[in-house]
Amino acid sequence: MDWKHLDEPASIFALAPQPGGGCLAATEQGLWQLDPRHGGWQPIAPQFAHVPLTAVAAYDRTWLIGSNGDIAFSHDGGQNWQLANLPVKARVLGLAISPAFERDGIALAATAEDGVLRSADRGVTWHAWNYGLLDLGINAIAVSPDFGEDTTCFAASDHAVFMSVNGGRAWQELPASMAAAPFTSLTVATTPRGPTLYAGTEGNGLWAAVAPYEAWQQIKGLRADEVNFVLPGWAATNSGIYVASGGRWRRASDQPDVMCMALLDDGTLVAGTAGSGMWHAAAEW
Repeated sequence: MDWKHLDEPASIFALAPQPGGGCLAATEQGLWQLDPRHGGWQPIAPQFAHVPLTAVAAYDRTWLIGSNGDIAFSHDGGQNWQLANLPVKARVLGLAISPAFERDGIALAATAEDGVLRSADRGVTWHAWNYGLLDLGINAIAVSPDFGEDTTCFAASDHAVFMSVNGGRAWQELPASMAAAPFTSLTVATTPRGPTLYAGTEGNGLWAAVAPYEAWQQIKGLRADEVNFVLPGWAATNSGIYVASGGRWRRASDQPDVMCMALLDDGTLVAGTAGSGMWHAAAEW
């Protein structure tokens, strides 16, 4: 893969693809945007320029950003922002938006100490929905590609992976192997075997379970212990980026400390690092 590099901002904590090949980046220097119409990355939302942002999600012109204490939302593509109503000053580690957001207005937030926060009014008001959630330190949140129909979503903590089948209002612990913990990242993919949940771990590689998510297996072909972020077919690790091709995993980049990725509509893979800026290249399987 032919990678291009952007030095600033140095640390990127989350990425959110946008229609047409655009992308939002939550960084140590606020919110940045890749706009394919003008080319290149630019800082936006100057009111957050000095706020380290830890999470970002987007659906059409609704954008959500998270930080150490707040969630902010924009319903007009970043032109105007408001702080959301939260039950606590939560440290937000991840955001996820329903694929049926236009209809259901549901968004979920993973927090470091307060479990899962849920909004059903397009990010304006959030409530803690932690019934059955035995660990309130949530590292990652993910929704099913068919969330609009099956209302299934997942949350990962240091000790367990949890599933909700009612849109994030109640949770049950999955029988994930404790040998894999702590869990750092989640993604759900549609595979020939059925919906498959992938869980990255801090020191035990990548694990997967096919619905109903009862039998877990470690992905042996991925030769990396610390998996920071996963997308269907991709894994970001402390030793580089790996891609699944023909049933096998191969290294696509040796850039260390990749913390997040986004696959854009135009086929570009964007990768954000902890301290070495952003990288992007045409995705190759």
